[in-house]
Amino acid sequence: MLTAHESEQVVELVYATAEVLGHELRPAAAVLMADDLVGYPFEEIRRALARCRAELHGKLTLAAIIDRLPSANAHLLPNEAWALALRSLDEQETVVWTPQIARALGVAKPVLSGGDQVGGRMAFLAAYERELEAAKAEGRQPQWQVSLGHDQQRRTMVLNEAVSAGKLPAPKVAHLLPPPEKPLTQEGQRQRKRMVSQLREIINKPADAHAQASREAREQEEARRRELLAQAGAPLAAMGGR
Repeated sequence: MLTAHESEQVVELVYATAEVLGHELRPAAAVLMADDLVGYPFEEIRRALARCRAELHGKLTLAAIIDRLPSANAHLLPNEAWALALRSLDEQETVVWTPQIARALGVAKPVLSGGDQVGGRMAFLAAYERELEAAKAEGRQPQWQVSLGHDQQRRTMVLNEAVSAGKLPAPKVAHLLPPPEKPLTQEGQRQRKRMVSQLREIINKPADAHAQASREAREQEEARRRELLAQAGAPLAAMGGR
């Protein structure tokens, strides 16, 4: 929000920029422009007007100034917003979006529910662009909100990304994330090792039993084979004796 002194400076900069571009502004028009820019940071406005002087070849307009304000263009572009809106239709997905996207999706949902994907997209884009124009005209910044999905892993990833991107402050989402794991004490580490050892025994026991059974079966088969050979060899030995 501009201070009174900064607002006066913006009026002077608007006058000077219009003059550099080769036309004059009425005092009322310059004051109105400054009033419409009051919600943006002064440094952004100053740099935007410098870009207007360097880039424009016609009259200075409020739209030209706003198009060069980073804060005014922090909202997602229409196609980006549409992709995010589609993700929100999956109940497993967590999305971080703005009220403008949510309202535009509300307009498109009846069309999408009827199976018309193309018509739903067109309805969304038209509604979102109207929302975007109103937000820019009023100097409203994106107000990022969370729509929670059921997938805990995806929720953690999406929220951490939003915090890293500066969309959400960490304290605001802390209660939505699982608590960090505490380091195990020595006793806890010993218990974990015992559990792992027990699980390994349980897993390996069937294999060990199977191997033992296979060995016993082979031994029995070998003993039976030797017995049959011995039985077959006895008559032969008797015949040789005669």
